[in-house]
Amino acid sequence: MKRIAIALALLGLAGLAQEKFSPRENKDRTEFTGKIVCIGCQLQQQQGGADSECTLHAKHAQGLATEDGWLWTFVDNTRGHHLITNKKLLGQEIQVLGWTFPKSKYIEVSKYKLRKDGEWVQYDYCKVCGFEPGDHGDSDLCEDCREK
Repeated sequence: MKRIAIALALLGLAGLAQEKFSPRENKDRTEFTGKIVCIGCQLQQQQGGADSECTLHAKHAQGLATEDGWLWTFVDNTRGHHLITNKKLLGQEIQVLGWTFPKSKYIEVSKYKLRKDGEWVQYDYCKVCGFEPGDHGDSDLCEDCREK
């Protein structure tokens, strides 16, 4: 009985020790401007460069090099995977709107803009169509999909 009481007390303390985080909201998103780069190659080019072997292991996973010199990694989910793997984006100037996480340099992508012919072109995500030009507001569906 004493062991059970101690175990329950420890579980209670463990529950108190866990931080409670509020769910993210659209108002919490941050916009970053930079260039899409290969993370491994970027790290390899720095002083004391990493032995990234990105061709062998990471397959040249892409991230965001911001104007202030930081290298950001995208959360590899439905929206971020496109920016990590689409080689057509490599080297392009981009504005990413998304959520950041404390104590890390990760961005969970909400939407993004690419610079084309001197102008920013908005790309938004539709859970049916994928990323496409346009702005769907805070919906996960484009107009065509909403009408169906």
